[in-house]
This record gives sequence, C-alpha cells and structure tokens, in this order.
Amino acid sequence: MITWYANLLARAQCCVDDKSMILAIRQWISRAISLCLIGPVAAVLAARLVAPDGSGQHTLLTGDSLVAGVFALLSVMLLTSLAGILSTVLGGRREGLLNMAFVLGWVAWTTGRMGNIYRISPDTGTLLMLSIEALLLAVGVIVTASIMSVQDDRDPVSSFAVGRLSGWFKQKPMLAAIGGGLVGAVVMAWLWGRTDLPGQSVGVGFFGGLLAGVMGAMAAGSVSEKGKHGGTPFAPIMIGMMLCGVVAPMIGVVVPGVGKLEDLAISGALPGYLAVSPAAWIMGALMGTPVGHSWVEHTQAQSAAKPAEASLGN
Repeated sequence: MITWYANLLARAQCCVDDKSMILAIRQWISRAISLCLIGPVAAVLAARLVAPDGSGQHTLLTGDSLVAGVFALLSVMLLTSLAGILSTVLGGRREGLLNMAFVLGWVAWTTGRMGNIYRISPDTGTLLMLSIEALLLAVGVIVTASIMSVQDDRDPVSSFAVGRLSGWFKQKPMLAAIGGGLVGAVVMAWLWGRTDLPGQSVGVGFFGGLLAGVMGAMAAGSVSEKGKHGGTPFAPIMIGMMLCGVVAPMIGVVVPGVGKLEDLAISGALPGYLAVSPAAWIMGALMGTPVGHSWVEHTQAQSAAKPAEASLGN
C-alpha cells in the first residue's frame, strides 16, 4: 500500500513538472517572438519618422509630420497589443504584460535623445506632444490589458478587468497606490536620470517602475484598515507610473521652464524626469512595477505570518 501511494505521488509530481516545463517553454517562445520579431519591427516603424530638422531625433509624435507620427503610434500600439495577447495565450497574463514592455523597450531604445528633441523644438508644443504621446500609449496598454483580463479569476493581482478597475478607483487604498506609484517614479527619475541617452531613458523607466511598485504597494497598505489589507493589485500602481509620462512634460513647462530647455539640453543638465521618453515611462510601468510590488507584498505576507505562527506556538 505504501509503495502504491509513493508511486502515485511520483506520477503526480511528474505531471506537475511536465506542465511547468511546457509552460516555461511557451513563455520563452513568446519572449523570443517579442524580443526578436515584434519589437524590432515596431522600432523600425518608429525610426522611419523624421524630426523637424531632418534628423532622427524624435519620438512618435515629435517628428515633422503629425499624420505620419499618429500612423506610427497606432502601428506600434497594434504590435504591442499583439505581443501582449499572444504572450497571454502562451504563458499567462503576467507574461503578456512583460512582453508588451519588451516591444515598447525596443521603441524607447531606438528613439532620439530627449535633449536633442528639446534643442530642435524648445517650446510648449513639444512638451504637450510628449504628454499626449504617453497618454495615448497608456490608454492603448490599458485597453489591451483589459482584453487580456477576460479570463480574470485565476490571477486577480495582475487583472485589468473593467469591473475591477471601476471598483478600485472608489477605494482609498487603490487611490493611494496610484499616488504612490506616480511619486515614486518621478522621484527615481529626478534622482537617477543624469543623461538623455536612450539606454539610460530605458533604465530610468525600469527603476522608476520598481520604486513605483514599492511605494504604491506600501501606500496602499498604509491606508488600509488594520487586518483587512488583502494585497495590492498591479493595475493602480502601473496606472500611477504611466501618469508620470503625462505629468512630467507638463512639470517641465514650469520647472525648469520652456525658456531654459534649449540651454539645459545643450549643457546636458536636463532634469531626469524630462530625459525619459514616453515609451520608456510605459515600458517601466509594465516591467519594473511588478518587481517592486512583489518585494513589498512578500515582506508584508511574511510579517502577517509571523504573529500567526507565534500564536500557534502559544
């Protein structure tokens, strides 16, 4: 009897291992498609745009043609959505969010230097277009994530289901998560952003998302009723981080002011929050936020478990 039971457990473990291996293979396939195919195509489409001076120093909506920019933005968003939905089918919703970040990371990496963009067109219109670009990318990502959340029950933490979102926006902890995510990302960009190189723009976006995840989850936990905090979902914190891409250029209108943009760009002294491209802000929300979020949630879960273990010991 004992031998039969041991064999049954071994077979069950083997099945679990096989399923885990198949899932891992599917996830790596989805990452290869996003990183090696969809992402490069999106980057090429974005790079075909031309800046007002004929150079390649632009983002999706700061080129010399608004029509071409809108077409490129829609194309990039379509490819980003394709990567997200395909990866969700292959490896789950969290995998889908990660792969959308990979595609936008390609676009952010191959975009122009933000300082050169300000040098070419140092005016309020440039800052406004950067803000609108971030807003449109964020809306596209949220809509795609909502589609990816149709099968919602298995992983509510990563859900962007419309019903959940509307409910979260009425809850004080989730509003605190949005605010914490926004503040955390801006602070990280201000502290760590030192150059406008696309590589650092991507890096600041990621670490901004990481700090957003930490501060957003901590803020939600701090305003929740004691003993009633069941964890913080990704969506509010990610939305707060995405709002940075909308808010940061508008901060630039006042600090340092439009009149100082060109001089700061030439001297390489741009504030960090103006050195991050719209695509990098959204990429950071998708990739960095879950990392910071998991640190806090894991720590809070351990802290909650210790009193329970102590009471059991007594």
